[in-house]
Amino acid sequence: MSTQFMRDSHRERTAATPWEWPLAPGEVRRIEPAPVARWIDVADGRVWLTPTRDDDLAVDHWLAAGERLALPAGSAWVLEAWPSARVALHQAPPGAQVC
Repeated sequence: MSTQFMRDSHRERTAATPWEWPLAPGEVRRIEPAPVARWIDVADGRVWLTPTRDDDLAVDHWLAAGERLALPAGSAWVLEAWPSARVALHQAPPGAQVC
């Protein structure tokens, strides 16, 4: 897992400058919590996402190319390519609602 990705995934960005990265077959990434809402777009392939929680309320999500998922402020996630994918992580402007 990229240390740089882990450091950068929770820093403030604008909605116009997403992080984009390819995921190799079976590659796993952790998306660290951020103080603002974000969303993940799948540009190519398929991914599995799950929030990291200490309770039984975590729900798995499967996304294919063209789909997106809102990530609430303060949430951390685990993302895995199935089998490979290209994704973008966007950050909402402060105070914005992500749908």
